[in-house]
Amino acid sequence: MPRNEERDRREAEQRKSQLIEAGFELFSRHGIESVSLSAVAERAGVPASTMYKYFQNKVNLAVAISGRIWSDVWQTALGASGAAALANTSPCQLFETYADVIISLYRSRPQVLRYSGNYKTFIRRENVPQDALGEHLDPLKPMEQLFVASCRAAAGTGALRADVGAGELYSFVALTMLTMAERYAQGIVWTDAPAADHAADLVRLKGMLSAWMKGEC
Repeated sequence: MPRNEERDRREAEQRKSQLIEAGFELFSRHGIESVSLSAVAERAGVPASTMYKYFQNKVNLAVAISGRIWSDVWQTALGASGAAALANTSPCQLFETYADVIISLYRSRPQVLRYSGNYKTFIRRENVPQDALGEHLDPLKPMEQLFVASCRAAAGTGALRADVGAGELYSFVALTMLTMAERYAQGIVWTDAPAADHAADLVRLKGMLSAWMKGEC
């Protein structure tokens, strides 16, 4: 009987998704370094040998998880129109849209931010080269490209500070917002009440970064 290639493809994608979902659940809860690939396979309900058909090592799995979760986050946030819906948006409005997504994650899906923080630490410790991170970085490119194009369109209008290049500006505000949200979600920011809800602090940070982008501080 000839093999049903479409069925095989669907089954392979399902198993890969099972592994990604199980890895995300365990890594976001316990940290990436403390969870073995065999534990992920067990949680996914597949043989350990199946894991290695899709992910040869923990780095491969971690990168795939990051790519999947951020792709899902931005697809959900931008809706059916995608990044094109923000094509004529000002840099500050784009940043505020980005910041609102991060704040929403902190409020409703902090496990995404916990994973993101753990992932960065893991990738640095493993000395993973930039060219091996495409699956993670590709979903993030459309927002960065929109922001840079918007900054260039706003150049000379006085609406945006002119002493920082567009790429550097995006990296600073986006990474600052994300990193603080990750730290709050992980509970590793030194405060008088580390278990408190810090959504209001993130809202204030959004306002401060927006004002800095405009050259108001």
